[in-house]
Amino acid sequence: MKTISKILAVAALAVSFSACKKNENVDRDVVPGTNPLIDTLKNNVTGAVTLSASKTYILVGLVTVKNGATLTIPAGTTIKGFGVAGQKGVLLVAKGGKLNSNGSVNNPVVFTSNETTPSNGDWGGIIILGDAPTNKPATTYIEGIPNTTDSQYGGTDAIDNSGSITYTRIEYAGGVYQGTLGNNNEVNGLTLGGVGSGTVIDHVQVSYSGDDSFEFFGGRVNPKYLISYRAIDDDFDFDFGYQGKLQFLIALRDPEINDQSKSNGIECDNDNTGVVSNVPRTRPIISNLTILGNNGVADSNPDLPLMSATGVDGSFQAGAHFRRNTGLKVRNSIFLGYPTAGLLIDGTNTADSLLAGNSEFKNNFVHSNTAGSAFVATPANPTLITFLTNAANANVVLSAVSGASLVNPFNLSGVNSTQFFISSATATTATGANFTGTSYSTGFTSVAYNGAFPVTGAANWATVRSGSTGWTRF
Repeated sequence: MKTISKILAVAALAVSFSACKKNENVDRDVVPGTNPLIDTLKNNVTGAVTLSASKTYILVGLVTVKNGATLTIPAGTTIKGFGVAGQKGVLLVAKGGKLNSNGSVNNPVVFTSNETTPSNGDWGGIIILGDAPTNKPATTYIEGIPNTTDSQYGGTDAIDNSGSITYTRIEYAGGVYQGTLGNNNEVNGLTLGGVGSGTVIDHVQVSYSGDDSFEFFGGRVNPKYLISYRAIDDDFDFDFGYQGKLQFLIALRDPEINDQSKSNGIECDNDNTGVVSNVPRTRPIISNLTILGNNGVADSNPDLPLMSATGVDGSFQAGAHFRRNTGLKVRNSIFLGYPTAGLLIDGTNTADSLLAGNSEFKNNFVHSNTAGSAFVATPANPTLITFLTNAANANVVLSAVSGASLVNPFNLSGVNSTQFFISSATATTATGANFTGTSYSTGFTSVAYNGAFPVTGAANWATVRSGSTGWTRF
């Protein structure tokens, strides 16, 4: 949420949208002499609208699924975000609306760029807004788009249902819809504001985001099987009282792609405006996460692909940065390859929550490319560092990334999800993925390994697209 993306001119579909005609709440754009199966999504979706997998859709400007409306996107459908300044595609699901984007393991729904040569942040992204609790007023507006009744989120319905997003890829999103550089006006790859636990989010990949891949503003949604690939800012960002559960998450960075705000695997705040006392307190509950940073590889040009308004170079920071009075419950996860810290605990209130047992960080593998910096607290807190490495918490400090026993985690050439698997059955494994003995034990799949993937040879939930099989793409 703190960057601006490159804007490339669109030539292939530079047509006049004034010639469009209505067809069941979808604007039809006929391009003479080219493929007639191209529809343009513009303005508002009302009622029940179902797209067709036999067509390609161009998402132009701010497209709003209105309160009471449902947009259904079947398996195999492709939606391309328009990238021209002033008309960048953003799909907004207003509070009370629903998006059902349900692909399949071998036939995903794909949101991607309309640019001939795509890059991070070509188009806006997807925003889902719901009626679940946040720690902000009910009149809170989501960032990145104009303030209207459609952009308000949050309420009192923890089990609110905003639809279902499964086996879906979101590529080259996370761009600026409105405003100027440095004004926090970016849309993330997938933004979830006040989204309730009745909403299904699983098997979703966000690649080449121009800001965060996934950002949660309050809410109670419980995602599983998420992939963040080559984002610019943070992979997973939590704010404003989010208290959901997440399991089986993987994030891989490109050393050449980072943000002037300092890129993290996780960034987590109780309130990112600096108010620490708001309730409910942000507290993601996470198991089986694999966070992979730049692993000590220098960025050849920190001013590219993005530049900040103040000329600050982009950089990487921590595998996880918990700050501003946030809570946390993290188990059975792997943090590798960040320079400042594997885990950065920022602020006395956040640290005290861990020491008091109100937060947890247990049974994790933690590494930093800076020696002695697997765990860092600011201000310095030796008591906290000792606590995090005691026998009860069972965290393992790794002096080298090889200690996690992953196949080839930092490979960026011909990436395949199998490189994130555990290389040997003799590797150290987890014991509490279901949070046994806690009040958070429901909703987790009990497995006997750290990180997002099992030992090599086991079932792969992130099969790579090859021919007619698989749903992910790296």
